[in-house]
Amino acid sequence: MESSTVRRGRRMRPIAATVAAGALALGGVLAVTPASAADTNITDAVFHWGINAESNAAAFAPGTYNLLSAGIVSATSASDRVTSANWKQAEGNVEILKQQADGSYAAATFAGLRTDAAGTTITTGNGLNSGHVVEIGAGTGVVDPVAGTAEIQWTGTFTSAYYSGMTRSWITDPHLSVAADGTGIVTATLGGYGTSMDDPDKFEQLSPAEDVVIATLTGVEVDGDGFTVTPDYLGRTVTTGSGTPQVTTGANAGAFPQPFVDFQVLTGQGSYWYSSGGAADARKPASPLSVSYTAATQSPAVSVSKTADLDRAGETITVTGSGFLPAGAATTGSRPPLSGQFVGAYVTFGKFADEWKPSAGAPASARGERVDTKWALPAESHATVGGAAAGAIELKADGTFTAELTVSTTEARDLLAGNYGVYTYAGSGATYAPFETFTPISFAGANDVVVEVPEAATEPSGSFGWAFAGSSPADLGTAAQEGGNFVANGSLTNIIVTDTRAGGTSAYTWSISGQAGDFTSAGGATFSADLLGWTPKIIEAGASVAEGAAVPSTRLGGSGLAASRVLASSTSAAAAIVGADLSLVIPASTPAGAYTSKLTVTALQ
Repeated sequence: MESSTVRRGRRMRPIAATVAAGALALGGVLAVTPASAADTNITDAVFHWGINAESNAAAFAPGTYNLLSAGIVSATSASDRVTSANWKQAEGNVEILKQQADGSYAAATFAGLRTDAAGTTITTGNGLNSGHVVEIGAGTGVVDPVAGTAEIQWTGTFTSAYYSGMTRSWITDPHLSVAADGTGIVTATLGGYGTSMDDPDKFEQLSPAEDVVIATLTGVEVDGDGFTVTPDYLGRTVTTGSGTPQVTTGANAGAFPQPFVDFQVLTGQGSYWYSSGGAADARKPASPLSVSYTAATQSPAVSVSKTADLDRAGETITVTGSGFLPAGAATTGSRPPLSGQFVGAYVTFGKFADEWKPSAGAPASARGERVDTKWALPAESHATVGGAAAGAIELKADGTFTAELTVSTTEARDLLAGNYGVYTYAGSGATYAPFETFTPISFAGANDVVVEVPEAATEPSGSFGWAFAGSSPADLGTAAQEGGNFVANGSLTNIIVTDTRAGGTSAYTWSISGQAGDFTSAGGATFSADLLGWTPKIIEAGASVAEGAAVPSTRLGGSGLAASRVLASSTSAAAAIVGADLSLVIPASTPAGAYTSKLTVTALQ
């Protein structure tokens, strides 16, 4: 149904926008996906990195090679060498491991620094490397495999010595940070000795440099047990100052991070950390970096305040839950009202069949005898499902909830096969076994012969329907400029709800929602539907009918009507007249023209 024209004034020229209301749609509505809060503390993270092949290769000075050592291997002059007496395989949390012929790793030996995994001596001519890595254990921090983030700190030091120690530096206490977009950095404190190829006599201990970026990462996929990623190198450029210029062309052109290169210039190793056009360039790209840990998942758990000797006539219990966190597609809705969104969990008291779990293929009828049900959801999703009137309770970002349930029993229910208890399971069509819990409930006098005769149920009758009170759903009039915005205000034509349903044994409820499409002009210009907001209002209704929450335009800090928003809802069969004040706030830079949008009204009953 097309509405009348909505106009916005600009330079004395009106533009138009049309809001149309679609036919009754029993389709899905939208909700906001909550932020993940699946942080897990870890204390056993392992850092595993060989830096690059050049750090484990033969050096060009006769009889020398590049190597890794645990701890700090100190020296008094550039003529000092790393020897079997001062080299360290392990110190504190740090170990130096050597790759074996079968691909595994074992504790390194000093003799093995000169050979590859097969035992062949490494030379500058054969291009082999010793295959050593540094491994630092006992890393602590937090990881969130759902969000893909990590913050881990290690304690320990290892030395990277080139030319058997003519030049050497060390890396202390690496720290890893990974963001949700898969990017990350490794920082550390750097130390070493200042040397120069142009001045053989220069040898001085450098002041420690803290929080130096030693690796940047992209495409990190944080899993429950770790990840492996090759740090950025290829295609990266650095400024070398007066040092050897970087060669930026060729298959191996690249560089370690600028702060790391800057420090290595002081040690005399600068050109070994970026492509300089020499034969060693093929060995300079970063080696894969692995991080492993044990991140125990937080399993959903439920606690019930009272589970035995409950009053058969009725009693209120408190149910608390923890660990009810998003788990990707498994906890995403497959049907309205939360299609494509995090579904939370139903928390219900009732009598279910012995085989009731959706994950085991049990039909909905196995969960049919529900006495009281709440729906644990993030607060931002409550309006979508009808709010507290529809049973919505808050599921906090840390996966916890608290629900109050009324439990009672009748002889009629006692005669049904099944088990009384508090049950939880995923909502909105999702099937996720960890959310499926059962806590048995028993009542006082369970062995008594009890009968309760209810009022005779009548057959359901009546019908539910809605319609606009007029032929035009909305008229926003002509927009006026207010500072950097153009604003048009108006009213949604009243919606008349008729509801004559009665009888049966179940409550009759309903909700009316609306969602606007993007505004488009005949000239092809568009602006988003979230610039349109509304304030629902009840014109005439009974006590069971409540208006939906006000939804301001995104220009006013709200979320707008680009997603489905509740106009009104009722907890019982009730007629009503409902409406809304509309406000369109658009940027003053919006091109002039006649704009049209369609408003789809959705009724759920």
